[in-house]
Amino acid sequence: MDPKNETSPNAADNQMLNPNAENEDLTLPLESIQPRRVSLHKRSASDSLAFVKEPYWPAPSASAQGRLLGGAAGSSSTSHMDPKKLKRLIANRASAQKSRLRRVEYVDKLEKKAEFLEATVSLVSPRVTSERKKRMMLLKENAELKQRIEFYDKLLEKQDAEYKALKEERDLLSFTNLLIQEGI
Repeated sequence: MDPKNETSPNAADNQMLNPNAENEDLTLPLESIQPRRVSLHKRSASDSLAFVKEPYWPAPSASAQGRLLGGAAGSSSTSHMDPKKLKRLIANRASAQKSRLRRVEYVDKLEKKAEFLEATVSLVSPRVTSERKKRMMLLKENAELKQRIEFYDKLLEKQDAEYKALKEERDLLSFTNLLIQEGI
């Protein structure tokens, strides 16, 4: 890492706002190192306070102000601008840049996830096809077995009916034979 940028903990932020930051003094005064107390978001789960370091923003030079505001260096609109508005404008631009970076990271993360899922689909797809074929074969075999069971159930009913009829006929013949023997 460049030793010029190591003097500030927010050197990356400084360079993001001011590309010519290497020409400016990036050392932090002692009070900017001390953490300040900041309330957390009103709707956060915790209502406690957190220690947050306030980011160090070097006072922008006239050329930096011109670049940040989109105009020429030392233009009349920046020279008459309220320092609070200028600070807010710089903060808004930094926030917008961070938001754009987060969005790019999020899109990259989604693209990587989509690639991973597509690779997973390509790996699993042949197996799914194979399992579907197996399922279809098993369903066909199951249907055939059900037909066979139905056929054997009907055959069993038919044989039971024949057995019952033959039993009744045997009983009748046996009774008739008994009557004949007795001479009735």
